[in-house]
Parts: sequence; structure tokens; C-alpha cells
Amino acid sequence: GTEKYPKEDDYNEHLAKNGGMSNAYTAETVTNYFFGVKPEALESALDRFAQFFISPLFTESATERELQAVDSEHSKNLQQDSWRQSQLLRCAANPEHPLNHFMTGNSATLRDIPARDGIDVRAALLDFHSRYYSANIMNLVIVGRESPDALLDMAQRYFSPVLNHSASVPSEDEIGNGTSPFPSNRLARLV
Repeated sequence: GTEKYPKEDDYNEHLAKNGGMSNAYTAETVTNYFFGVKPEALESALDRFAQFFISPLFTESATERELQAVDSEHSKNLQQDSWRQSQLLRCAANPEHPLNHFMTGNSATLRDIPARDGIDVRAALLDFHSRYYSANIMNLVIVGRESPDALLDMAQRYFSPVLNHSASVPSEDEIGNGTSPFPSNRLARLV
């Protein structure tokens, strides 16, 4: 939920009532959120969607449900050959570099280990959102039957409140704390 639409599943219910769907994925340094909805509901869906970047609630219950969804997806990924091939590359990477880790989290890495180490996952999530969900490093694409000017007006109306925290995407050197993911002693190895 969000401050404007606090009911937890309002966005998905709105999309479902209007022939829509939504999904998201996270790659190494980018998260992509997307949705589709019948044309008549585009503007109301954009309003709801924008609120996730403006004033999300991140309730304890929603955070726990999202953690379970990530854990479930992780379990599914373990059985897929494409994820296994990716993991072979990651295993060949420098163990001191984040590329060496599996690409998705699970309940152990996102709940159990942080709890053991005294880390409040929800607080960390809020901190991450306030630092990296910044207008200056976001892109938005809207496709609709409206004119380009009308679509631009919707983008400005609903997304201009997204704050600019002057964030920067970490550079390759920052991601690995200066370590190379593939130093020469990790290359040309048989796996």
C-alpha cells in the first residue's frame, strides 16, 4: 500500500478489474517494473503505480509477504538450467566480489541471517528506497493510445512528485570495493 492508496492490494485489484497485469524483475544494477491495463484505466493505474515511488508504506506484513515471494522464486530458480549456467559463471568469479554470489535472495539471506546479526530488514528496505529510488536515476516509458503530449502530461502529473535524492548508480569499482570480478588468476579455468 501507499499513503494515497493504503489498502494493501489496491494496485493489483485495480489492474485485475481492468484487464491488467503487473510484474517486475531485478538484474545486477536495475529493477524494471511494468504493467498493462485496458486503455480506459491507464491514467488511474499510473496514479496508483506512481505512488509506490512517492510514498510507499512498506508495512511489516507486506514486507514479509514479499520476502516469501522472493524465497519462492529463489527455490524455482534453483531448478532452471539458465540460472544454473549463470551460477557457473558466478562461481568462477573472485570470492571477494559480489558477482560470486547467487543472484537471488531467500528467507535465510533476507530474514534469518539479518535477524541473527541484529539487522532490521524493513529499516534497511526503507533506507534503500530513500537513497536509490531517486528521480535522477529512473526512467519511465508510457505506451498508450493517447497523443504523445497527453502521455507526457500524465507522466509529469503523476511522476513529478518522485523525489530527486541526487543518487548515483554504483560504478563497477564501487560494487566490488575495487576488486575485479575476474582477476587473471580466475580466468581460463575449467569448471
